[in-house]
Amino acid sequence: MWEAGEGVLYNWVEWIRSGEFLDALELTITLDGKRAIRIPHPTPQLLSPLLEALDSSTQAARFSANSYECQVCLTSIKGARCVMLSCTHVFCRSCLEDFWGLCIREGDVVRVGCPDPACVKAQREASEEEVRRVVTEDEVLRWKWLRMKRALEKDPTLVHCPMPLCQTAVPRLTDVEEGSPWERLRTCTGCGYSFCSYCKRTWHGPVSQCPISAMKGLLMEYLAHPEDGLERKKMEGRFGRAMLQKLVAEFQEERAFQEWLERWTGTACPGCDLRVEKASGCNHMTCVKCGSHYCYRCGARLDPKQPYKHFSTPGLRCFSKLFDVESIDDEWQPVEGFEVI
Repeated sequence: MWEAGEGVLYNWVEWIRSGEFLDALELTITLDGKRAIRIPHPTPQLLSPLLEALDSSTQAARFSANSYECQVCLTSIKGARCVMLSCTHVFCRSCLEDFWGLCIREGDVVRVGCPDPACVKAQREASEEEVRRVVTEDEVLRWKWLRMKRALEKDPTLVHCPMPLCQTAVPRLTDVEEGSPWERLRTCTGCGYSFCSYCKRTWHGPVSQCPISAMKGLLMEYLAHPEDGLERKKMEGRFGRAMLQKLVAEFQEERAFQEWLERWTGTACPGCDLRVEKASGCNHMTCVKCGSHYCYRCGARLDPKQPYKHFSTPGLRCFSKLFDVESIDDEWQPVEGFEVI
């Protein structure tokens, strides 16, 4: 390419500009039928981001130098005042800023995306990087919060972490079968707290049951909704339909048993809730389990030192009711051969 006595500068420039030097230096290779450039470098991991940054800046400079027609205002504007989305549609920054800002202020985050009719039909939403290039930082924060809120509303299985300073939305485990006791386990991704999604307390294992007070409130709320109602379906999606039905069956069985106890057995001890049936004797009871003194008629706890004061104080409900005369009369049976006087 160089001959003595002739100019060489133009030939060298054209040799470099056309890329012929790559073949001469054996820097080109073929990968999957495509021509590529091979650049020997001692640390490729350092060279790769530099080449990517150079490519991005070159494309941005080329984009800024050209003019594009905004598909919203139909005005031809320089690329420096436009935004190209990942779907390759181009809009002027002013139109996107007004449109996305209005959607974010009104809480309509579904429409924060490409305004092109094809993308609107496909419901293509903008990425966080695209939103940050257009709207303010406050609007970005509100947009992220609205998206999280929408995700919570769409996924009924999410439960908030019960820790007051966390409140992170925690999803259900994906590898757990429906109806399994492990379905109640939640592990917060924010603070690492493992808890039960039913009672919101520290995870107590798949065998141990939730406290009765917490389970009763949950089941009463579930039973209060209509069988085919939307609220009941939401609870079934959050806690598991099979597990809730199992707990409801156990709860109804326990409630029926308690009603039977209250109807057909005697008074419960106020100390340990042990129920006893009095066959005879006075109404002053002493619990064999916890030693509490109480009245069999009204269930009131009695003073161990003066238990009979409850029956000897005028004005009290059980005054002069140490013995039930009616029950004594009911238990009396006449003896054959004797007349009743």
